[in-house]
Amino acid sequence: MDRIGLNSKKAIVRSGILGCLVIVLFFLPTDSLKAQSDSGYDIGFIPASISEIDVAFPLMEKWKISGQVDVQLVTQGAYTNSNPYAYVQRFVVRPWLIYSGFKHMKFYVGYARNKKYEVVEAGNPEILERRLILMGTYMQKMQKGSLFEQVRFETKFFDDKNGIKRTIPRLRARFGVNHYLNQRDNPIFKSHNISYYTEIMFKFAPKDYAKDHFDILRQSVYYSAGLTKNLTVLTGIIAQMQLRSSGTQFDVYYGPTVALKWNFQPKVRETFDMVSNDVD
Repeated sequence: MDRIGLNSKKAIVRSGILGCLVIVLFFLPTDSLKAQSDSGYDIGFIPASISEIDVAFPLMEKWKISGQVDVQLVTQGAYTNSNPYAYVQRFVVRPWLIYSGFKHMKFYVGYARNKKYEVVEAGNPEILERRLILMGTYMQKMQKGSLFEQVRFETKFFDDKNGIKRTIPRLRARFGVNHYLNQRDNPIFKSHNISYYTEIMFKFAPKDYAKDHFDILRQSVYYSAGLTKNLTVLTGIIAQMQLRSSGTQFDVYYGPTVALKWNFQPKVRETFDMVSNDVD
């Protein structure tokens, strides 16, 4: 076995372990949750859903520059409400500039406008947040799939619930795997995949806002397939563990996610490596 193959297998194992840690949280018995609370942390479980529409288009083909606009709607329940569609959590508009001039790498510059709505039962205040985003993705092709590693640096600008203006940088790292599924004759869904990724995020906030750098650990598993040469669909589930800014409570979000992506230029396979399943 060559070194690349060995490293790929090790990376898959690491991703699986992190995913299992998140999934185990859903099955913790009441005694375990109480033990966490006694040690200084509480855990709350919140169902949520993510719906997203992405539109990708060429801009300067000579320079390998393209664009994309994402529109996202996030809904959620609360600690005592198991309906993931009970409340609208946020509405997001996110344009990107994408450079694809390297063989295995892509670079992104983005801006996001996040309108977060008040959810009293979950303790979420109404906030208008803006983000500036720099991101890079590296893909490694396999015989029947691909691996990808992604690093994202973003800065969040918003007024907190006390009216204080905040500028908070955040660093995100993602590792993912795409498995290409076998294609039947005359298929309804073309170039379909099973994919999953693990993502971890760290925030760098003033101590009066958040004492800890850890922010979010996220795991997502999804199926994606081409409906036409231009339109691709994603459907899956997401689970994430987030430390609130108080530093005393973890919120575990879980639920369905669905996305549609339209490429103005026909694409043989779309794997949604940059899909932003933000539920924070």
